[in-house]
Amino acid sequence: MRGDRALLGTLDVLTLGEPAAVGLGVRHRRVVMVLFLLVSVMVAASTALVGPILFFGLIVANLAYSYAGSFRHVWTLPAAALIGVVCLLAGQLVLEQLLGFGGSLSMVIEFAGGLFFLYLVLRKGAR
Repeated sequence: MRGDRALLGTLDVLTLGEPAAVGLGVRHRRVVMVLFLLVSVMVAASTALVGPILFFGLIVANLAYSYAGSFRHVWTLPAAALIGVVCLLAGQLVLEQLLGFGGSLSMVIEFAGGLFFLYLVLRKGAR
């Protein structure tokens, strides 16, 4: 139980930023890398269990927020629906007709979604 409280305290200190965390005795780089590894493994496991739909939702939601230019649902929900349909139909069309692959789009979604997830994590971490 004490270890859980120490971890929670360390996470609270990390929210103060790197200079403050280092000043308070947290090995910032090591803790962040361990947390990054842990989150990556958990996302990989959930994707293996749930499938590529997890990453597709992540991609579509972030693209909808970007293209809508607003966080209001009146704009983002129709944008997300349109982006989702266009991405699925266009992606499957490109794979089957232009590239000649008979497979499904799920492998491309997993790969692109994984890269996009890492981009989001690293971009948020840089702030």
